[in-house]
Amino acid sequence: MSWRFKDRLIMADSLGTTLTGNHAIYASEVEFNIEAETEKDDIERAYSGASMEIIYGEHVTLNFKTPLAMSGSAGSAPAIAPLLLACGMVQVSSANAVTFTKGAATKATCLMRFGQNTHQISEMLGTFSINLEKGQPVINWQFKGLFSAPIQSSAPPATDWSRWKKPSTLGVTNSSAFKLNGLARTLHKLTIDVGNNVVFDRAINHEEILITGHESTANITVTSDSLSIFNPFELAGSIQPFEFNHGQGAGNKVTLLGRFQMPTPKYASLESELTGYELDGKLVPSDSGYDELTLVFE
Repeated sequence: MSWRFKDRLIMADSLGTTLTGNHAIYASEVEFNIEAETEKDDIERAYSGASMEIIYGEHVTLNFKTPLAMSGSAGSAPAIAPLLLACGMVQVSSANAVTFTKGAATKATCLMRFGQNTHQISEMLGTFSINLEKGQPVINWQFKGLFSAPIQSSAPPATDWSRWKKPSTLGVTNSSAFKLNGLARTLHKLTIDVGNNVVFDRAINHEEILITGHESTANITVTSDSLSIFNPFELAGSIQPFEFNHGQGAGNKVTLLGRFQMPTPKYASLESELTGYELDGKLVPSDSGYDELTLVFE
């Protein structure tokens, strides 16, 4: 197996799905690690040297990036839907849109092919962050799952990327728009981190991957307007909604909605050498709960 040519393939969908090449994930920068706990076998000996270690509690971490894939047609779920569900998002579909909000997670199953070795990862749960700055909008995924020893596979399955509708690049020509506290702002960077706490829980007779809670955050960089137009110092501490829209035409649009607690702003030097504000704050749910972040695909 060649490390240089990165012979890797990820296939994933909701738990119980029989995975085929149609479930391939359009992934880059893949990191696959097997984690375990160890315990020294500290037998008393009459000489020095390393002690044997007992290895147990093996589980898997899997990190990668994908584009913020679009749905392709109005009312259809995007290819990233199973990954969103495994990160504790709940899907609601209508004729024209598919909406995701926080809620109970749907565990995923995954096949990770590394050269000729194929690992089956079960009970997979994770967290994600969305990065909007330049080029394509990107999602960073971080998952944990239960470990199984690999089996040898002579060739990768045939893959079908047709369901992966990659987004257009960020920019005015592709209808990228941003509002904060109800008014349009000049956006330079938006990072949203759903902030799930994903743990491997091991007891004597039980092993499980769990999401034990979450705390979502957002980092926003905008151009500094006149204080009479936008005064983030006066807004510090208040909940202000933001809305990011991107894409044109049915099946190619996404909207991100957040309930953002305005922080004390920091001054930022923009690439244009103008002055901006960096706003690094939390996404806070209302008393109804689980409404601090919404993704809408249309």
